[in-house]
Amino acid sequence: MKRYVAMLLAIVLLTGCAKASENEPAAAHKISITSAKEDANNALDKDYSQFIISNGFDMEIPGSIFECSFTQAENYEQNYEDVFARYFDSETLSAVSPEYFEGPDGMKGYKFDDADKKIYACVGNNGFVCFAKPSAYDMMFGGGERVKVYHADRKEQLSDSYILNGEKITVEEAAQFAQKWLDKTYSPLEPDYAIRVKTIIARRSEMGIYSFDIFAEKIYNGVALDSLVQMSDSSYTSLEQSGQKMKYITQNIYMQMFTPDEIGSLTNGNGMLLPTQGDALKEAVSLSSALEYLEEQFADFSEPIEVSDIGLKYTLTPQNDYQSGQSCYDAGIAFESHIVWEFVIDIPEANLPVGTHLDYSTLGDLRKFIYVDVQSGEMDFEFDINKLMQ
Repeated sequence: MKRYVAMLLAIVLLTGCAKASENEPAAAHKISITSAKEDANNALDKDYSQFIISNGFDMEIPGSIFECSFTQAENYEQNYEDVFARYFDSETLSAVSPEYFEGPDGMKGYKFDDADKKIYACVGNNGFVCFAKPSAYDMMFGGGERVKVYHADRKEQLSDSYILNGEKITVEEAAQFAQKWLDKTYSPLEPDYAIRVKTIIARRSEMGIYSFDIFAEKIYNGVALDSLVQMSDSSYTSLEQSGQKMKYITQNIYMQMFTPDEIGSLTNGNGMLLPTQGDALKEAVSLSSALEYLEEQFADFSEPIEVSDIGLKYTLTPQNDYQSGQSCYDAGIAFESHIVWEFVIDIPEANLPVGTHLDYSTLGDLRKFIYVDVQSGEMDFEFDINKLMQ
């Protein structure tokens, strides 16, 4: 599969022509999993001509790495009463009447929406969960213009403070509150994963109200799930669409905070994926050889690539068949997955698209990336923001 880099200055950080326009198998050296951590540390200590690698992250490599496939949850709507009770007290729930629904995208479940009380909740058969309390109801998933992006999973200063509902709170305090809330309230719903706060966006509404968007990632056996879903050819209705591989179906947890002592809203994106653990890898492409290969492939770029983060990740490709009426959101859909080295290339905030209510371009982990498959050595990359925003 060929992937070409859009060289428009408005959307691309890099200039020049790369010979890395194809997914060619990398002549990459494999090493034992037990040696991967030491090799990665040595690789990060080196200097590279085509890459500037940040020292602002901690490399995380588990002692065992497993192949894995995933399946979208089925019949999860049966759990709606338990889920609702996690977010609302019994008095609130006794005053609402959840209704059964069937949506046009194949999802069915239970929900309630009370505009007078300003509360909302929904649970779908594919594991989709969403709720909003009064503090977030009127600005659910639309907190206003982006003020600043913070990466709680990196070595960043999170001491900036904002006034939320009349009280001062730092970004670090918000991250800590959200993590404790997740551990107690949401994480028990997906016990296969560790769920960790990753990114925080400070926002300001037209009325001057500040809030935080807080994103958390799912981690399976020490390896994070990708939030950028790469579609298969059968997922599309036309050949024209099939050339646009990336689709923003997030597996992240997305929360809003409008007051320092409450998570005001939550959605878990495309719902819940159930993992099926495969064999443990005995060896994998080393990070050092992956970087050497990328040095060669990107040798013709006129400027070095600034890499903000490196880690292992499970890619996600839904195996739905659009021609047969299956949606990539359907309950029970299988997801193919590969383990990759991910090289994250942050988009400067000045270059981030400015979006409006429910505009995917405003989400927190919009990023450019390079992937190197740890088993095949194949490379994939995307530097075109337009494809990442579909």
